[in-house]
Amino acid sequence: MFTTVIIQASPERSPYIRALAADTRLLQLVREYPSVPAPYELTRIVHASAPEVILIDVGSGELALHCCSTIKGIDAGMPVIGVGCAPAMMQPARDAGFTTVLGESFTTEELSEAIHCSLVSLKGGPEEYLFSFLPSKAGSGASTVVLNTALALARDQKKRVLVIDADLRSSILSILLDVKLSSSIQTLLGSTDEIDQFKLRASTVTFEGVDFLLSSRSLDSRQPSWPQYFQLLNFVRGLYDTILVDLPELVNPASIELVRRSRKVYLVCTTEVPSLRLTQQRGEELTRWGVPDHRFGLLVNRWQTSDPSSAEIAKILGIQVLKRLPNDYPSIRKAQTEGRFVAPNTRLGKAFSEFAAALAGDVNAPPAKPAGLLSSLFSR
Repeated sequence: MFTTVIIQASPERSPYIRALAADTRLLQLVREYPSVPAPYELTRIVHASAPEVILIDVGSGELALHCCSTIKGIDAGMPVIGVGCAPAMMQPARDAGFTTVLGESFTTEELSEAIHCSLVSLKGGPEEYLFSFLPSKAGSGASTVVLNTALALARDQKKRVLVIDADLRSSILSILLDVKLSSSIQTLLGSTDEIDQFKLRASTVTFEGVDFLLSSRSLDSRQPSWPQYFQLLNFVRGLYDTILVDLPELVNPASIELVRRSRKVYLVCTTEVPSLRLTQQRGEELTRWGVPDHRFGLLVNRWQTSDPSSAEIAKILGIQVLKRLPNDYPSIRKAQTEGRFVAPNTRLGKAFSEFAAALAGDVNAPPAKPAGLLSSLFSR
């Protein structure tokens, strides 16, 4: 839940607005004012109460507009939602700086959406340090890529790295690491309203200098909602240099927060036809979720010299190829058997080091030059 201050316009409307705010189950009321406070009190509200969202009943007219302008002057990044706004006041309210404005009668669903849109627009943009990995299908090797890239970032680039295991039902990261969990990411997501360093540390597994928030794969855990991922990211953002997210194949209304906040989303696929065709679908799904195409691209895993080139794959799928990782089954098998990372002196280990260096320097690996072979498979 997000802490909120409500500034009311009249005693008659107060119970209605308060009840709708409570019904969203997104807001935790920390202070309510029966009328617009004085400017010095607004400064105290912003700095001392430090709400994450402010609701203002626009029924007080010019006073509400001035109140919003004052708050925005104190903190331009504060989400301020206007409610109960008459049609004639809609444009003046927007001009005054309200992040979102709702009409005189509004529903719980509309208020919930206004809260979401306001927070995302002001505090939910792409983060420089965040990268997500989305498999085209099960078995694409996304978890192995995430694990070894994280380890290379910590080992070679000396980065503070966190891996968020968002594949809550089918994760294999704890299996690859051969660890038994005393806590999990599910536990932490269940307490993001009260998250602190102690709770984070209690839920974290550290391996070779990398922190992991691992899934327990519990069938009894409730599926998280978007505010939980939103609050988790806002808490850990200053604690790590790089955060990698291991996603399941399908993005949902909760995990979309991880995707939207990512600087880049890597669609992990192989050159097998089913994987490539599903990669195309994953790209379409990201587009429908509103992720611009310049923020996602392909990571082709297990690539061999006999496979189609990066340029041909990109041409057929309409998605840029950001990185290829060579097929090196013996190195993968040895690492998984021993519960370790891929050795850095192997061909695949060197590729992970190069990829980690690219992420650390925010330089995308250049696509390889064209060849030709794949078109007929996708023209059917």
